[in-house]
Amino acid sequence: MPVLRRSTLLCLLLVTPCPAVSNAGEGIQVNDAWIREAPPGISVLAGYLSLTNHGTATVTFAGVSSPQFEAGEIHLSHTVNGTAQMVPVPTLEIPAGKTVQLQPGGYLPMLLQPVHEPHQGDRATLRLHRADGDSIETSAQALRRTGAEQQT
Repeated sequence: MPVLRRSTLLCLLLVTPCPAVSNAGEGIQVNDAWIREAPPGISVLAGYLSLTNHGTATVTFAGVSSPQFEAGEIHLSHTVNGTAQMVPVPTLEIPAGKTVQLQPGGYLPMLLQPVHEPHQGDRATLRLHRADGDSIETSAQALRRTGAEQQT
């Protein structure tokens, strides 16, 4: 059997579809990543996922990006005088042994200025940047959902 060159193996890994569950190293596991399908002309989309820290120390994330969007930010949704507001936050901490849901009414990755409007079934790569300079990557499918439904 021929020996695969490192570059051939890397190419095979790059075209292999990403699973719904991503084991992101350093004890972080990403589950159920998805983004909303883009309505025509929309310039900001939210992402949804859960992050589980199987490690023994808190992991801090300091940003999000995607090659399918010009920019990304981590936001926190909260209500002020009866009005929901999205506020950018500099960091998101995932305590050891805990799961944090990035969902409506809490923390969310906000994806700005899509390169192409994502439609049902399209995939986007989400890169979550750790405060220590490392990053983890997962694939998120565009879905026609409101964000209020539970991922099944």
